[in-house]
Amino acid sequence: MKRFLPFYFLFFMLLGGSFMSCSDLSDQEVEALLTKANAYPADLEYKLFCNSDEHVQEVFDKKLVENGFVTAQRRHTAEDIGKPLIYFTEKAAPYLIATSDTLKSFDIQRIKMGEEVFVQVRNIEVNPSGSKAVVDYTTTIIHPTPFIVLYTDEEGAERKRRTFFTRTNDEWTWDGKIIKMPK
Repeated sequence: MKRFLPFYFLFFMLLGGSFMSCSDLSDQEVEALLTKANAYPADLEYKLFCNSDEHVQEVFDKKLVENGFVTAQRRHTAEDIGKPLIYFTEKAAPYLIATSDTLKSFDIQRIKMGEEVFVQVRNIEVNPSGSKAVVDYTTTIIHPTPFIVLYTDEEGAERKRRTFFTRTNDEWTWDGKIIKMPK
């Protein structure tokens, strides 16, 4: 009987190890859970304040006026108070995102600059109990629109992100929060 003890010990250790590895969160599982939750692809947007002298200058500098996407007024008069200084042309219409009445009341327009897509998992840290995970990953921008010129980061650069997962009943769920990490 003592001869079989090491065999049983090894068998149960292997069996236990296989159950423990099931609790690990994989790169593929992270991507699948984020995709299932419609986290990616996500519209990369910009909020343009149509009553701002800075944004007027920006649309001129970035040639959005010259290329026919917006019209903008550099000089104002007293009659201009309360009116937007930037207007969007029909050429810009496909890139405009529905904007809430609250934002519209401040002359802010949401604009699509491209799509942010998941690239790869960089690191997964699971707590000792196996119930929580912190995941660092990267995204990039695809399908840039003409308004990508307003984007302040490097266009093709990967962007660092962090998110969280919780394991309940042998299943990982996404906590729904994404943190933008510094470069």
